[in-house]
Amino acid sequence: MQFIEFSIEETNRFKCLDEFEFDWTKRSSPISKVVGNIYFGDIVGLVEFERQPRSLCDYMWLIEVASSYRGTTVAGELLAYVGKDSLEQGFDGFFFFESKTLLYEYYQFKYGAKPSTGRRLYFDKEATEKLISTYLKEE
Repeated sequence: MQFIEFSIEETNRFKCLDEFEFDWTKRSSPISKVVGNIYFGDIVGLVEFERQPRSLCDYMWLIEVASSYRGTTVAGELLAYVGKDSLEQGFDGFFFFESKTLLYEYYQFKYGAKPSTGRRLYFDKEATEKLISTYLKEE
């Protein structure tokens, strides 16, 4: 696995976007970044997030795994990447997101996300450290 940050111009040149449902050529926020998880030269997952230093956390806008890689470790690796970024920024591994799909309970059960208000979930330091130790072992 390899993580690469993509500029908007690079995202517009993706050739494998047919395996994704979201429109990755657009950003949810002008300060967000898109990071791809690369296996053997193929983009297998993407995550869009932004650092929010005033709130001392990262906010994850979107996460998606290519259709042919669903059910693998790709989603966990992307979540761990965002958590690691939060730790590196001094946010104690804290990041949150809105679960827009039926995966609300799955994020809690499988990855250790914690419920907040509405459909909002978050990862704290303990959950983030577990993600990193589980999904980013070789780093």
